[in-house]
Amino acid sequence: MRFTVRLTHSNGEVLTRDFEADNAEALRARVLAEGGFPLDITRTDTAFRSRAQLKTESLVLFNQELLALLKAGIPLLQSLELLVGHGKDPLLRRSLTQVVELVREGMSFSDALEQAGTFPAVYRSNVVAGERSGTMPEVLARWLAFQKFAQTSRRRIIEALFYPAFLVMVLVLAMGVIFNVVLPRFAEFYAGGDIEMPLFTRVLLNMGKVISSTLWLQGLAVIGLVVLIRWMVASEAGRKLAERLLLMLPKIGTLYRMYSSSVFSRTLGVLLAGGMPAVQALEVVQRTSPSERMKTGLRLVTDKVRAGSSLHQALEQAKLLDPLAVEMVRVGEQSSALPEMLDHVADFFDQEVEKATTVVTSLIGPVLILFMGVVVLALLLAIYVPLFNASSVVR
Repeated sequence: MRFTVRLTHSNGEVLTRDFEADNAEALRARVLAEGGFPLDITRTDTAFRSRAQLKTESLVLFNQELLALLKAGIPLLQSLELLVGHGKDPLLRRSLTQVVELVREGMSFSDALEQAGTFPAVYRSNVVAGERSGTMPEVLARWLAFQKFAQTSRRRIIEALFYPAFLVMVLVLAMGVIFNVVLPRFAEFYAGGDIEMPLFTRVLLNMGKVISSTLWLQGLAVIGLVVLIRWMVASEAGRKLAERLLLMLPKIGTLYRMYSSSVFSRTLGVLLAGGMPAVQALEVVQRTSPSERMKTGLRLVTDKVRAGSSLHQALEQAKLLDPLAVEMVRVGEQSSALPEMLDHVADFFDQEVEKATTVVTSLIGPVLILFMGVVVLALLLAIYVPLFNASSVVR
């Protein structure tokens, strides 16, 4: 959640700052811990209105240029000043200008990114790890490698699901035309004659009459569907409902679990490799995870690790990951090579996701085509059989 806070410091200065937090109470505690006193906390995003985020492609290009400048030995502020105004993304140009102004005033790079409000939380957390460990170029390089992999995986999944989605869209459009245009025309044709029709034909023609006479209801249903999808994407309750429905689907639910585990392992590995403490890294992963199920479970995992439990024991009790992944985490903790082991876990899940995606999409296409064929054949038989019967009677 995004909040705007009006606060005072010990020197009496009144400031207005933007923050991201799970809730207002957690944000109030954070401001107090940082030496400020919150005067007013206002949430600036809602379930249907959120602040724009930078496109991943624009952010990757910016960081490639920033990494090259840092490796050349140019200081951070000077590197950012050189990049101001570059790029085709107007949101990135505006955000970078604001970041440079805040850094000039003495604010840290990570705090300036948070104030801009358009940089993803995972990226800001990587910057924090780079600042604390003094290895900003190495952290940015790892983040870029992670983003390259994520974009490749996302593109493969989208390409694999494109054909089934296209078939579903064609089927929906075809059914809409048949029930709103074709069936009402045949109903008018049969109403003028004395043709005996089977029960299935009469039911279909009556459905066509009813559906074609309620176009306004169909319009409202489409609008309601759009609002529902928006709610399920933008609100926490909606995402939880969508995830529960998704996990109930055979094969698709397994694919989604593996994808969530891969994102968790890869993100945690990048943060730990950047020098971020385990508890803080888990908090970041919990806030930025796309899975509401993972978020809920990681709250318990984080509390147990903070209380002194090992990570693999907390994950085993929460039952968030595959047992093999938990075992790999245990080995990583004992060998002091946890980031590397998490990368191996992520690679394993990525391979499983790719194989499962190939299997699922290879099955969806033929099943949808067969279903469309059966539906069209049934409709044609229901419409034309009375005509064939009538012609045979006339003969």
